[in-house]
Amino acid sequence: MGPFSPQGSLLISSDQRKPTTTDAGIPVASQKHSLTVGPDGPIVLHDHYLIEQMANFNRERIAERQPHAKGSGAFGHFEVTQDLSQYTKAAVFQPGTKTDTLIRFSTVAGERGSPDTWRDPRGFALKFYTSQGNYDMVGNNTPVFFIRDPLKFQHFIRSQKRRADNGLRDHDMQ
Repeated sequence: MGPFSPQGSLLISSDQRKPTTTDAGIPVASQKHSLTVGPDGPIVLHDHYLIEQMANFNRERIAERQPHAKGSGAFGHFEVTQDLSQYTKAAVFQPGTKTDTLIRFSTVAGERGSPDTWRDPRGFALKFYTSQGNYDMVGNNTPVFFIRDPLKFQHFIRSQKRRADNGLRDHDMQ
């Protein structure tokens, strides 16, 4: 039978161990078998423990970001030391303003663990935490950005990555 009595209440074992529970603390009927319709029937989707275990398994690794996967950054501040008010009304660029910032430098196509010596464009991202909200500025060390249509950007990034079928870079794609 299982850990449930014929009336459906949870049976307490004589060894008094704490039962396995879901993430919400609800006791689990079985941690060895999925809930089925009958002894050899199909698995049912209202087996909350099964769905929870599958979700936890699917999310245990964080996927690597595609472009700019490898980088490093630092927090600091940006301070305006000269009057720029003739060029902008943005509060972040007014005289004497000091704004918290985050800057990140990265390689573009290199994945985690790739050497810094690979020939690869470099990128940066600068975030200003201003009184008017966050202001983000990004760039690459490419003199002219060669993709005019944003639809083509993801295809270009994929061409710089390893092939899914063999894990190698394809110099014909690049």
